[in-house]
Amino acid sequence: MFGFSRSPQEQSLTVSSIFHSAVQTISNPIHANQNNPHNPKHFLQKKSFFEINKPILYLLVAFIFTFCFHPTVLADTLISPSFQIDMSTINMTGGNKSSASYRLSDTVGQTVQGQFNSAGYIIKAGFQYIQGLTPFTFTISNLDLNYGSLIPGTPSLLTNILTVTTGSAYGYTVKTLEDHPLRISNGVATIADTSCDLASTCTQSDATPWTVGTRYGFGYNIQGTDVDTADFVDSTYFRPFPIQDADQPATVMSRVGIATASAATVTYKVNISGTQAAGTYQNNIQYIAIPSF
Repeated sequence: MFGFSRSPQEQSLTVSSIFHSAVQTISNPIHANQNNPHNPKHFLQKKSFFEINKPILYLLVAFIFTFCFHPTVLADTLISPSFQIDMSTINMTGGNKSSASYRLSDTVGQTVQGQFNSAGYIIKAGFQYIQGLTPFTFTISNLDLNYGSLIPGTPSLLTNILTVTTGSAYGYTVKTLEDHPLRISNGVATIADTSCDLASTCTQSDATPWTVGTRYGFGYNIQGTDVDTADFVDSTYFRPFPIQDADQPATVMSRVGIATASAATVTYKVNISGTQAAGTYQNNIQYIAIPSF
């Protein structure tokens, strides 16, 4: 915005504002007259209206420019009654594409994607890395174990295999417990959980040897990958199962890091005395596999 004089006899005050290719001009003629307060002498002695209000006009134009030319911002709220997504960018598409002559794995719309390497870490950002993730799986080889007829003083053994796979960098844990000790199906008689050999009794969290034939009860040993070998030193070390609603589950397998088909064999041992009541005994053993994230 600016003002200027024309001729000594006649002046015009002109203000121009250019915006969107439009020019607006305001002119007001000022005639030279000795008695006129608006003559050139008076005009030179006084500040014009636009000089006085120049800061205000600058702010007004700056506001209009900012308001009209501020870049458009697009955003969305990713929320519903059942979920909420918090993320910095929304990817438009991504995944695996192929034809007879090519294969393409891509991420479109993410601000930064790709594999980034440095000493001590690797970052893989983008949809193209998802297909390589390993799902969490847990399997038990045999869910129905039947000892058949038991002979007093002669231990009976049965086994099954626990197998775990996880792609989590934080690993997994497998815990176990039983609903109750082996109990006769039509009564209250039970086969007590083992306390192992008298020389060094075992607990729900501490395995010890169980080799003496006159030590009765029911317990388990576990050998294999991701097993605490400091506790289950060899196949003669056993523990009793924790009881549901009374004890905390006991850890039998654990790992920090990715696991590919980690397998461990559980051996279930039962030994009864000659005074054990005849009948069919049973219980349920539970395994709880927990991935870590």
